[in-house]
Amino acid sequence: MATFTRVRRLCAAIAGGLVTVIAIAYALDGPLYAGVLIYPEQVAGLLLGLSVAAVFLGNRHQRGRAGRAVDTVLAIAALWVGIHLAVRFPVLSEGAFFHPEESLLVGLGLAVVTLEALRRTAGWSLVILCAALGVYAVLADHVPGLLSGRPIPPADILRFIGTDSTAALGAPLQVAAFVVVLFILFGRLLVSTGGAEVLTDAARQLAGTRPGATAKMAVIASGFMGSISGSAVSNVMSTGVVTIPAMKNAGFRPKEAGAIEAVASTGGQIMPPVMGAAAFLMAEFLQLPYQAIIVAAIIPASLYFYAVYLQISLISERNALGAHDTLMGRSWRQIAPHIPVVIVPMATLLTCLFLLSMPASKAVVWASIILCVMGLLRLGPVRMGLAALVAALVDTGRAAAEILTVCAVAGMVIGLLSISGLSFGLSFVLLGLGEGSMVLLLVVTALVSILLGMGLPTSGVYLLLAALAAPPLVELGLGALEAHFFVFYFGLLSMITPPVALAAFAAAPIAGAKPMETALASMRFGWIAFILPFVFVYRPALLMEGPWYEVVLTGFSAAVAVPLVTGALVGFGRVRLNAVQRGGAGVMGALCLLPVGSLFLTAGIATVGAGAIWRHIRST
Repeated sequence: MATFTRVRRLCAAIAGGLVTVIAIAYALDGPLYAGVLIYPEQVAGLLLGLSVAAVFLGNRHQRGRAGRAVDTVLAIAALWVGIHLAVRFPVLSEGAFFHPEESLLVGLGLAVVTLEALRRTAGWSLVILCAALGVYAVLADHVPGLLSGRPIPPADILRFIGTDSTAALGAPLQVAAFVVVLFILFGRLLVSTGGAEVLTDAARQLAGTRPGATAKMAVIASGFMGSISGSAVSNVMSTGVVTIPAMKNAGFRPKEAGAIEAVASTGGQIMPPVMGAAAFLMAEFLQLPYQAIIVAAIIPASLYFYAVYLQISLISERNALGAHDTLMGRSWRQIAPHIPVVIVPMATLLTCLFLLSMPASKAVVWASIILCVMGLLRLGPVRMGLAALVAALVDTGRAAAEILTVCAVAGMVIGLLSISGLSFGLSFVLLGLGEGSMVLLLVVTALVSILLGMGLPTSGVYLLLAALAAPPLVELGLGALEAHFFVFYFGLLSMITPPVALAAFAAAPIAGAKPMETALASMRFGWIAFILPFVFVYRPALLMEGPWYEVVLTGFSAAVAVPLVTGALVGFGRVRLNAVQRGGAGVMGALCLLPVGSLFLTAGIATVGAGAIWRHIRST
């Protein structure tokens, strides 16, 4: 039995490693150089099959001989589906109904193994939603009102899921397989070469010894690592075990320490240049270069972290919190020789993206190659040997399993919405709502986005919202970029918003705090993320759209609003603020964020300046 277990784990490792190696080969145009014409769906289907097989073979929680036997059978089925799609997809996609039994078997196998793998890795939420849409597609003619549709036989649904390019094998899975996997590899290599350690030490030094330095270090380190990992929850679980106890030792209350880590890890997914997985998916939906998404995200992400950083500073000064000097770590002199292990690969990535206009997949492969060379030459704090490189390849494949299964099932959901006609019905309902009031539609869309995001990874909820919520906004005249950023932000906010705030709930037990208290504190620290989507809907310059002077003025007025609103929330602005002062600061900050906020900018600055002068006169 022990031998069988070892064989299973070895097979899981091989499957995970193959996922990464095949993704690298495809990004570097391996099939083209080999003279082989291959559909993207063939490669994506093979990678999905390998990833799902790795999930079942690597499952250590299944007990008993029967459970292990079931997992082995499911793994074999997943491999069969992946290999079959890699070989037969061109034939089945062009004539599934000419091969009814074969296409039905492929669709059934794909649906069963993918949904079960998703249930094990990400829970029931998306599985239940997919099943509900399948039931709707079968019984659509029995639904009353505007949501009534044409029923589809179950066999046709399964054939569609397994062989159509707009279902499980569509754009979401392809983006995850050909781009996101490679960025996960980049992050793993950064850890293996000691680059993550260099970043953490640099963050400690940048935070300094001022009050709240420990929490500021957590924001810098967790924000950057959260951007690369693409998962707020996993980032909380990895970096939070260090940063949360350190913040508590520095004097932060448990719920505040957990909230800061949750907000920083969540914010990593809106911070360029990586932005987790959703940015790649957004580029695919909008048919824009990935670089355009990065540029659009710069100002909102900067404002987000500025608001969190400033709130930490004000709370630390108000409560006279220390810096917790024991966390200062290595000095700049010790860090400096190893900084190239971070700077050079990141510079390579950005150069390939912006100067050489490479696709994101190819750019990150070259950055990863540079990182490997630097690791082998021990230009970082850790020398990366061949064993560490192999481990990084295997770990990448395993870590990519969740995102691949999420995107495959999200593709099923998007496909079912389309063929059943439900997406048109829902869009019609939302359009009717928006014709009465755009603000009401935005509020409803925000609430729906948060509710749909409960318990789902960010990439999964964005895919759903991009198919359901964004089109009505665009139909009513909103720019496509603003609409997609709007639903992206509110889908992301489900990570820190009750009742299912996954990132905050993951941080709470580490901090020794109550989950709901931590989630509410997270909402306070991340307050600006609830406001920004409405701001850039009415002021697109915040997303770098429009003349340069409008972009500068809009960004500046928003930057002025941040300390005003943050001071009102904390009740402190170098001195304690009474209720009237807090109300005045909050109102002036809100006015600066309005569509005509630039008109209030001078008045806001004048008000703050007058208040400071008055306090100085009274104190002398």
